[in-house]
Amino acid sequence: VIKLGVIPTIAPFLLPALLSKMRDDFPDLKIVLREDLSANLIDKLNRHQLDFALIALPYETEGFLTKELFDDELWLIGNQHDPVLKNKEIQLTNQLADRVLLLEEGNCLREHTLTVCRKSDLASTDGIEATSLLTLVQMVESGLGIALLPEMAVKSGLLVQTNLIARPLSAPAPKRKIALIARPSTARIEEFNTLVRVLKESRGG
Repeated sequence: VIKLGVIPTIAPFLLPALLSKMRDDFPDLKIVLREDLSANLIDKLNRHQLDFALIALPYETEGFLTKELFDDELWLIGNQHDPVLKNKEIQLTNQLADRVLLLEEGNCLREHTLTVCRKSDLASTDGIEATSLLTLVQMVESGLGIALLPEMAVKSGLLVQTNLIARPLSAPAPKRKIALIARPSTARIEEFNTLVRVLKESRGG
C-alpha cells in the first residue's frame, strides 16, 4: 500500500488518469489517498503518515527528495463577454490584477497567484475568498471578478456549462511545477520512481 497525499488543486484533474494507469500496469499495488493543503501534507510526510506527496512548486521542500514532473501554466478565466478576454493572449496589467479573486489562506495557488500579480496581498472583494477551485469558478461566473486557473483544471472541463472562457497569459506565461516529494530516507524509492514515471505518462490521459 502506498499512502499518497495530493493537494486539492491537483487531485481531481490528475488522479483519475493516474489511478486508472496504476490499476492496469500494477494491479497488486494499492494506493491510499489523502487530499490536503501542502503544509499539512508535508507535516504528515515528516510524521511518516504518508509515503509521498504530490504538490505544486514553488513551495519550500528543502530536506525532501523532490522530483519535478511537468509545468502547469496558469490561465486567466472570466466572463465570455468581458472585453479583456477578447484577445487570444493577455498581458496581466496592474489594473487587471486588481480584479483577480483568490483562494483562501493556506492554499499554495493563492501564493502563486499573488506572485503572478506582483502583490504581497490582494484586497479581496468584500473579504470573499474561495475554498476550492469550483467555488472560485462560481464566484467568477457570478461577476465578482476574474481568476487564475491551472491549465490542467481548464483542460479537464471545469468551465464546461459555464459562461466563462479561459485565455493563456502572454509570455513568459506564469506556471507552477507539479512535483512528487518523499522523505530522503524513504525505503520505497522503487515505488517513488514508478509513480514519477506513471504520473508523467498519465498527464494527458
